[in-house]
Amino acid sequence: MENAKADAALYLLTGLLQRLNAERPGMLKEMIAGVESDRAALPDNIENREHVEKIFDEALELLARAN
Repeated sequence: MENAKADAALYLLTGLLQRLNAERPGMLKEMIAGVESDRAALPDNIENREHVEKIFDEALELLARAN
C-alpha cells in the first residue's frame, strides 16, 4: 500500500542521515551496529516480538539505504 506521507518522511530522513554522515563519517555504520546490538539484547520473552523485529528490520533497511 502506498502512503505518500510515510514515503516523504522516509525520503527526508534518508537525506538527513546522509548529510549527517557526510559531516561525521562512520556515523551510519555506528548506528547500524547499535541497532544490531539492541536487537541481539532483546529478551526472549519480549511482548509483540514479531512487531519489534519488524521495527528493527525497517530501521536497518533505512540505515543501509542512507549508507
